[in-house]
Amino acid sequence: MVFYLSRYPARAGWAAGLLAGLLLAGCGPAPSDSCVLLQSDFEQFEGWAHPLPPFLSTEQAHSGRYSYRLVEGTDFGSKFQQPLGISCAFVPRKLRLSGWVYLPSGRIGSTKLVVEINCQGRRKNVWECLEVQEVVKRYGKWEYVQKIIRLPPDLEPSDILQLYVWHVEAGDPTWFDDLRLEGWR
Repeated sequence: MVFYLSRYPARAGWAAGLLAGLLLAGCGPAPSDSCVLLQSDFEQFEGWAHPLPPFLSTEQAHSGRYSYRLVEGTDFGSKFQQPLGISCAFVPRKLRLSGWVYLPSGRIGSTKLVVEINCQGRRKNVWECLEVQEVVKRYGKWEYVQKIIRLPPDLEPSDILQLYVWHVEAGDPTWFDDLRLEGWR
């Protein structure tokens, strides 16, 4: 499942269609050196889609009522996707991916929070991930995670930014909340 987002102020709502996005898109006018490409607490779906998307969960939440849940036996979660230049007045050279993760136990297999930039055949795609099992060491509680990603200088605003969860080896469910992706020059 892929959702495309338009540029809207944070927490203002979703774009066209029954369901206009997986995550709340970035920011309005970007500061000169940084911008927010993505920010979501997963509360924005209530009232916009019925039934709610299957990846939303009320079983665990870091803030609010909802979180993003990748269920056991699922290889890939729903995907956030937008052109790299839609939320920034510049093409970022560095990204900071951050958020909160809840693992009920250490039996999650290999779970990755993936940032991919599809360069549409112009160059090799950029693919980086945050290895959840390497950064979360306590189970049964929400843990803050983050990763800095350096980007090559030849990316273009039309390159497609994607964020998704890859559950390589199925295990216990994994919850994510309050995801944020920031860009810098």
